[in-house]
Amino acid sequence: MKPIIINFVAAQSETGKTTVLEKLIPELINRGLRVAALKGNLRHYDLDTPGKDSWRLARAGAEIAGLTTPEGYMLIGSAGHQEGTAAAAELLRDFDLILVEGNKESPYPKIELVRGNTGGEPVMPGHTVAFLSDRDDLKTDLPVLKIDDITALADFIEQRFLVQNSDNGAGEENQTARFTHFDGDGRPRMVDVSSKKTTLREAYARGEIVMAPSTLTRITAGQITKGDVFSVAQVAAVMAVKETGRLIPMAHPLGISGVEVDFRPVEKESKVEIGVKVRLTGQTGVEMEALTGVSVAALTIYDMCKAVDRNMVIQNIRLIEKKGGRSGHYRREQL
Repeated sequence: MKPIIINFVAAQSETGKTTVLEKLIPELINRGLRVAALKGNLRHYDLDTPGKDSWRLARAGAEIAGLTTPEGYMLIGSAGHQEGTAAAAELLRDFDLILVEGNKESPYPKIELVRGNTGGEPVMPGHTVAFLSDRDDLKTDLPVLKIDDITALADFIEQRFLVQNSDNGAGEENQTARFTHFDGDGRPRMVDVSSKKTTLREAYARGEIVMAPSTLTRITAGQITKGDVFSVAQVAAVMAVKETGRLIPMAHPLGISGVEVDFRPVEKESKVEIGVKVRLTGQTGVEMEALTGVSVAALTIYDMCKAVDRNMVIQNIRLIEKKGGRSGHYRREQL
C-alpha cells in the first residue's frame, strides 16, 4: 500500500512548521508508525548543485544517487514523469506516513498553520483538511487544532487517514482510509508489525449474559451442580485470551503479560456483567484478546447453567478502553 502524504503549509514563513513536525514525528513513531519527512517544492538543493559529485553521478544516468555517512544517508533521483513527492512515495511505499513541509500547490491533503502574531488569514489551498492555530477567532467549517497540542494533532491524523471510517466518504483527500487486513489486491493478510515500536499496550472489554432471576440466585449462592461458575469462567477467559491468535484468523500470537477478569451480578436486570483487561509489552494491541476473553467467559457461564436455563442471552460485548500503539488512547463514551 502507498503511504499517506500530508502537506503542512502556511501563508507566511516563520510560522513554526518545522517545529510542529519535530514534535509530531516522535509522537507518531511512538504509536508504532513508520514516518518519513520531506521539505517540499524546493527549486534546488545543495546536494544536487551542478558540479558536485552527486550531481555528476546522477547526470551519468544513475536512477538514484546520493551520499552516505557512517550514521546515515541522503538520496537524490530523477522524478521523470512524476512530481518529486509522488516519486519519493514510490521509494517509501513501506512507510505509513510522509509528512511534507510546504508546497501549497500539492495535490495531497494539507494541514494549514495560522499564527495570530503574523496577522495572516487562512489561505485554504485545495485539499485543506484542518488548521493548526493559536487563534480562538478562526472562522472555518474545518477542524481547528491547537498548535501546541501535538497529541490531538496525531489523533486527528490517525482518525482521518489511518482508521477506516464509513463517515469519511471517498475521494482523493481520503486516499488512505483503509482496512489494514487486506493487501493492495483485496486479499486478506496478517499485518506485518515487525517495524512497529514495542510499547506497553492494554485493552479492557466488557459484555453481559442475561438470565432468569432464579438462575442468577443459584450462581451467586454456589448452587450450580457443575461447580463454582465464576471461578471456572475466569479460568476460561484467561485461556481464551492466550488462544486468541489461534481462534481469530488474522490475529497475531502474543506473549500476554497480564489478564484480569471481573464479574458483577446485577440483580435488578438479572444479568452478570463480565470485564476482561489484558496487558502486554509488544508491537500490536490486545483488543481482540480482551473481547475473546469476555466472549468465552460468557459462553462458559452459559455452558455451566444451561441445564437450568436455556433462555440465557449473551449480549453487548464491546471494547471499553485501549491504551498504547499507533491509535493512542481510546475510551468508549457510552460504557
